[in-house]
Amino acid sequence: MVAPSSVSKPGDYHKGRPYNITAVRAPPVNAIWDYSVMTGKAPMSTTVSGRSCGECSLCCKLAKIIELDKPDGVWCRHCAPGRGGCMIYETRPPVCRNWNCNWILEPALGAEWRPLISKMILYYENDGRRLCVRVDPGYANAWRREPYYSQLKQCARRIAEAHKQVVVYIRKKAIVILPDKDVDLGDLEVGDQIWVGAQNSPKGKTWYAASVPADVPPEQATAWVMSRAAK
Repeated sequence: MVAPSSVSKPGDYHKGRPYNITAVRAPPVNAIWDYSVMTGKAPMSTTVSGRSCGECSLCCKLAKIIELDKPDGVWCRHCAPGRGGCMIYETRPPVCRNWNCNWILEPALGAEWRPLISKMILYYENDGRRLCVRVDPGYANAWRREPYYSQLKQCARRIAEAHKQVVVYIRKKAIVILPDKDVDLGDLEVGDQIWVGAQNSPKGKTWYAASVPADVPPEQATAWVMSRAAK
């Protein structure tokens, strides 16, 4: 078991160029939950044998769906949670029809990750460079519970060197899970970027995360972060 790290704020960067950096543009905060939009890939059709949404309809609460005039964080008017789910299932729009969460797609995720149980939805974006953990606001600390936190932290440690990220979203708030800490970036606006970098130190590698405004070109994100840290 891994004890949850204290959630820190961005800042306190060491001066100098980071050892390893990656800057990836964050998703639009109110993005449609279309799998092809979120990942930049065609919707995946291969699902884990024996898995289906069943009584789970958490995506019908957390997603903003423009086609249905549905805001994020509230139940879709066409959904009857726990009482049959989607009431327009046969005629639901493509944005709903073409998307599956990672629990449906990844056999490595255990039964505990079913959104109905975990109160979280996992999916990839930015061509798989970011694992997103979308948390039900009514269970905002679900990601810090076990066995979830240990698995998310292990994932962060495994993929960080490959310039990949693990980010928890609670409405507009973004929390980056790093190998050695968790960083609360606060609320993100549409197009904001999530920057992650690391530096070697006498005690080993230290990781950092920061939000970068949408108007900063991605190739200038590191310089922008370093300039802010130097002040």
